[in-house]
Amino acid sequence: MSLLNKAPKEQLEVFLSRYAEIREGLDIDEARRLIKETVKYYSSKKGERDELVHLQTMENQWYKALDEGHIDYSVYDHKHYLTDLWACWVLYSRAYLRALVNPNSLEKGKSIHSIMTGVEGVLDLGCGIGYTSRALAEMFPDAEVYGTNIEGTEQYRFCQRMVQNDECSLVSKPTEIWDKIDLVFASEYFEHIINPLGHLQDIVNEHEPKFFVIANAFNTRSIGHFHEYYNEEYELIPEKDISRLFNKKMRSLGYKKLKTRIFNDRPTIWVRDES
Repeated sequence: MSLLNKAPKEQLEVFLSRYAEIREGLDIDEARRLIKETVKYYSSKKGERDELVHLQTMENQWYKALDEGHIDYSVYDHKHYLTDLWACWVLYSRAYLRALVNPNSLEKGKSIHSIMTGVEGVLDLGCGIGYTSRALAEMFPDAEVYGTNIEGTEQYRFCQRMVQNDECSLVSKPTEIWDKIDLVFASEYFEHIINPLGHLQDIVNEHEPKFFVIANAFNTRSIGHFHEYYNEEYELIPEKDISRLFNKKMRSLGYKKLKTRIFNDRPTIWVRDES
């Protein structure tokens, strides 16, 4: 599992060199500096963070549009959004995948990954820079792995290059996948969907996966997050209420939380209840 074991510093240099292939004129030194600042920002406690101009610019663009009554998805194609993408991989998705393969993550001497047998299809929702999809392909070598991303964006074009000649594919929507999906991985994903409960319902209706690996970050201010989300009655409710409803929805769809040794249940492992 080279992607999970390779040092992030080494991965960053490869990432930047490859990103320069899709963005003409990318200032790699500036990008490296901004990425390091972004990782440090997200790694620090909220009350101790120094504002970063490039992050605040994107946040302000996103929330200004929401305050004006519309959604500005162009923020995902902002020239500095690659800094957020990298931070999400190195701080969150990578850590969650490493937790799955940790030999003591389920119980002492047993990993969560070890019980995920017979997985033929994997869906990586919101695959970012594609590293998560490739890591999942390494973890499940006999499975078809699909990553979803926003078509037409710079990150989508980067992911297209990442999956070339690899055991994973890129699509824009989960409904574009016809193969059987047994495992869904969603790292910091559902909070970017204004109707997360309906979206979850659609995924389960389409694929009925056995496992969900989910790390939500509802009720936090960040690029792409919403002040309000739709509930099942299609009424807008405050962001503080959606996490509880999301977990309730998972249970109503026939899933139960797996008891693990992962700190703070991030990620949370849901298994289809077949009892």
